[in-house]
Parts: sequence; structure tokens; C-alpha cells
Amino acid sequence: MRFGIQDLGFGVAVLAMLTAFCANAQEPGMEISGFRVPEYDDQGQMTSQLFGDYAELGSDGMVRLNGVRVEFYRDGETFMEVASPYSFYDQKKRVAHSDAPIRADMEGVHLTGIGYVMDARERTVHVLDESCVVIEDIMQQTGLNAEAANSAVTNVTEITSKQLFLNYDGKSARFVDSVHVEDSEMQLDSGSLELRFSENNEIDWIEALSDVRILHEGREAYAGKAVYDVTTDEFLLEDHPKLVQGKNMLFGEKIRFWRETGRMICEPAARVVIYPDEKFKTDIFEN
Repeated sequence: MRFGIQDLGFGVAVLAMLTAFCANAQEPGMEISGFRVPEYDDQGQMTSQLFGDYAELGSDGMVRLNGVRVEFYRDGETFMEVASPYSFYDQKKRVAHSDAPIRADMEGVHLTGIGYVMDARERTVHVLDESCVVIEDIMQQTGLNAEAANSAVTNVTEITSKQLFLNYDGKSARFVDSVHVEDSEMQLDSGSLELRFSENNEIDWIEALSDVRILHEGREAYAGKAVYDVTTDEFLLEDHPKLVQGKNMLFGEKIRFWRETGRMICEPAARVVIYPDEKFKTDIFEN
């Protein structure tokens, strides 16, 4: 699965188009219906378009836009669409905000939420409530006929939280409050979850904080902090970590897992509680 921060990088582009739109709307009270604002790159290729049903420039410099929709293009094809019923844009602060729903759809990634703030100067997007990111990982196989291809397995990862913060300069995404992650292999709950991206915009580091609980095939892990390093395939549980399988339990200051190999290290002061007729497995994250 490849999921980069550029896949949700609609905020700065939207604000750039709003700035271009407002440059042509200087008179307070000016109204425009059915507008379209294209954006081009240095080679003259259209990279995106801002569509709107209605726009009005207020006396305070605030622009209200109704029926906002943005299309993003790559190699002449639409690869992402962003839509919201309405938004307000502050020309001075270069900030767009709304309490309306927002939705972003692209191949394999879908984002929804209620209310948002986009800050051009800080290069951030803040989804205020009911944040949800759904990532599809379609198993593509070569040599499949059309019928087999249509029945290929789709592994969906869904991340929900109350709020979501995207930071483009810092290459990070932070889910806050009542975070829940679920896919076909495991479930994770925590107070917050942060994703960091590599130079090629792929996830390379994940950190979950506060009341972390991981469930996989009836086996559970608890910790105050859980970190997953994608490059080394290592899970690190800290802050009173505990593994539970049935009645059996494993304790230690730090517990490490390698998902593919099933290897586990618990150190220091490891303690295991094993009940008769119970076998403790170390492959808690093994597929």
C-alpha cells in the first residue's frame, strides 16, 4: 500500500485558487454565479480547477463560496476531487474555514469530515470533527482474466478520529481523540495517532499514544505508547506494555515485535504469567 501526504494535499492548492479568484473580485458585495478558476503549472498544463455555484465578496474582505468543488489533474486525467457545500475565505489571513462537511476522493484514498480550517501560511489543514480516512489496497495479480480481476481481494484500512491535522512542511498527519484503526488483520485504539512520511511521500513511521490497545486474532497488546517503523517492520511497545492471550500475560518495560518473522524481545525485567493448558504465542502480528 502506498499512501502519501500529497494524496491529501488539497489544502494549499485550494487556497492558491481562492487567492487567484479573489484577485479578480475586489468590490465588496460583488457576486459571481457558476464560476470556474483553473490553475496551471510552469509548462502551461492545467493542474486543477476550482468550481463554485455562487460567490460573494463581503465588506470585511471575507469571501463566501457555495457549492465548492475542486478537481486535480495528473497526466491529463482527474486523480482527485474535493467538495464542500460552502466555505469562507479570509483574504488577509489566507485562511479558509467552514463548519460544513468536506470530502476528498482519489484512487485508493477517501477522506471525509465535518468542518475544516485551511491555513496557507502555516501550510496546514485541520478537520474539526468526525474525521475518517479510508485507504484501499487492491491486490493486483498479473495474468488474471476479467472475471478474476473483478473478484480480487480489497484490503481496506479505515482510520477514524474526532480531529485530523495535516502538516505539509512537516510531512505528517495527526489523528486526535478517540482514534480507531481497523483493517482485515488488526484493530487499534488510542488517544492519538501520528503518521510521518518519507522523502518519497510514503508512510515510514507510525506512533500511537495514550491508552493504546491492539487486537489481532483474539490476542491483545496494551501500552501507553506504540511505534511502528515501516522500514524495519518493528513494533515497539512502551509505557507499561502488556501482551495478553487468553489468561496468559507478558510484561516488560519494552516489548518489540517483528511482524513477518514473529520474533519478539521483552526487556528489561520481563515477566510471564502462564496458566496450565495455555500456550503463549509470540506471533501476535503475524499474518
